[in-house]
Amino acid sequence: MKILRHKYLFLLLLGSSAVLLTLNSCKDECQDPRNPDCENYNPCMDAKPTSAAFTIKEATYTQIIEPRLADFLIDTDSVYFRSLYLEATQADADSFIWQIGTEPEPRYGKQVNVVFPDNLRGTNFNVRLIVKRKPNTRCFPTDDGIDTVIRSFYFVRFNEPLSWEGTYYGSDDDKPDSIYTIVLGHSYDAAEQEDKLTVFGVPRGCQDTINRLLGDFGGGFVGYKNVLFVLSGTDCNGKIVRGVFNNGNNYTIRQEYRTFIDGAFTTKNRIFTGIKIN
Repeated sequence: MKILRHKYLFLLLLGSSAVLLTLNSCKDECQDPRNPDCENYNPCMDAKPTSAAFTIKEATYTQIIEPRLADFLIDTDSVYFRSLYLEATQADADSFIWQIGTEPEPRYGKQVNVVFPDNLRGTNFNVRLIVKRKPNTRCFPTDDGIDTVIRSFYFVRFNEPLSWEGTYYGSDDDKPDSIYTIVLGHSYDAAEQEDKLTVFGVPRGCQDTINRLLGDFGGGFVGYKNVLFVLSGTDCNGKIVRGVFNNGNNYTIRQEYRTFIDGAFTTKNRIFTGIKIN
């Protein structure tokens, strides 16, 4: 007997007669390591060992009223805003135990919100997270299901430099060849107990320097790595500008221009990308 094989077609030669058999096998065909029906299935493909890693992000109302600004919150080791969120990155743990500074009692949950009084500014805080879950010994034989991580962050004093302050040189996405400068500055007015902003070059190329209290801008948020502000009224031809500064891998300022025409607002989004020159 002689057997000739080509993929899944088998030709059996038996004497003077031949029989053609067709066999289908997902095990031979599919190559998806995440599919348990496939030959190369890997049950540990997306598995992760127990980890107590967590993020520290300054809390802001924008994450509630403007979910499209989800990336506005950035992991940080310094905070200016007095309210912050601590969030574990492990999604499938059974318990999360937080020890924040010298608090007498631990906190529990995947995410916790902590508010600090201003008299603690200038302090470094240690945060310890203990994560517990059923260990995945199939993929990680030495994993005991418990991990601990300790991180520190600094609660910035009033009028200390913030990460986003500086001068930026770049252009907008709708006019990449039109280069201009944006200046963002900050101070704290103790008499008014309010943050004061300096803005130059927004809207695009505006030559007026706007320097006043955050509340006079129409509201906003000042953090260590980000700032959100609203320009309104007669500033720079009366345009309404919402600027969101994002200090990530690139220095970007996301702007939303709203103009009142024929009884309704029209909106134009613009993104400035630049380099920090001082």
